[in-house]
Amino acid sequence: MYCKNCGKEVNEKAVACLNCGMAPLSEKKFCQECGAETKENQVVCVKCGVSLDVKVKSGDFSKLGIYRSSDRKILAGVCAGLADKFNMPVALIRVLWVLLSFAAGLGIISYIIIAMTMPAKPTK
Repeated sequence: MYCKNCGKEVNEKAVACLNCGMAPLSEKKFCQECGAETKENQVVCVKCGVSLDVKVKSGDFSKLGIYRSSDRKILAGVCAGLADKFNMPVALIRVLWVLLSFAAGLGIISYIIIAMTMPAKPTK
């Protein structure tokens, strides 16, 4: 992720940019995906094509910091990704998922939908 104030790369979980000290999402001068400078009323980054409008990206799991795990997965890594996000044991998340799946009756369908929409954890 890039700071919208100064354009420097910052950690996904950062609450302040270490370069300028501002909240990384507080200004709209740089693209969050590629760090390219943007204009005030610009809605799409002309360098990478990503939407600059937060409303358009509201359903994006990556805004929440939730990613599928690639190293601790059994099926698609959804449960391991949730366990990483909430700092819980992955076994507990899997057991809760199975129990809630039986209770709601939509277990495998919801898992497939989430696995298709949740991005894989980015590698550096």
